[in-house]
Amino acid sequence: MVHFFGSIFLMMSSILIEFLVIIYLVTDIIHLIFCSPFIINYALSCSFCTLESIPVFFTLAFSLYFWIVAFFYWRRLLWEHNPENDD
Repeated sequence: MVHFFGSIFLMMSSILIEFLVIIYLVTDIIHLIFCSPFIINYALSCSFCTLESIPVFFTLAFSLYFWIVAFFYWRRLLWEHNPENDD
């Protein structure tokens, strides 16, 4: 649920401040930290559960990709708001 709110804050960050991107980055890291071991344990616990956990591995990969994109977006926001970079 926290990750859901973090995703909403990420969408709102295009309008508001870059602090909302930080909230998304933190909630996504928490999601990756807690979900990854759970899914690995779930896939290893039974043989037929592996097929159920394959889509979750794809969503974790997408989540990692979106985290990287949001991180570079945050870095760009910091660069744009830096007074030393006035052109």
